[in-house]
Amino acid sequence: SKLERKQHAIQWCIERQVGGFQGRPNKDEDTCYSFWIGASLALLGAPRLSDAPALCSFARQCQFAHGGIAKCPGNHPDVLHSYYALCGFFLPG
Repeated sequence: SKLERKQHAIQWCIERQVGGFQGRPNKDEDTCYSFWIGASLALLGAPRLSDAPALCSFARQCQFAHGGIAKCPGNHPDVLHSYYALCGFFLPG
């Protein structure tokens, strides 16, 4: 049924959170997935199931001293990841 597929999609999204979100199983966390997975959860009607404090903590680890947010800790920041990380902050509500 459609409901079972929806629940499966929600579960898949929630399982991608390991602090920040990963785009696929067994991949590293990436700040842009705060938006991509967060928006998917919002469209599925389950935006509050993510751990917002953990997402913020991961983004803070990726924040550059002179501004911007990187893909992951240790990388240089860029506009795309900064934008998607900030958008992702507002999705859990």
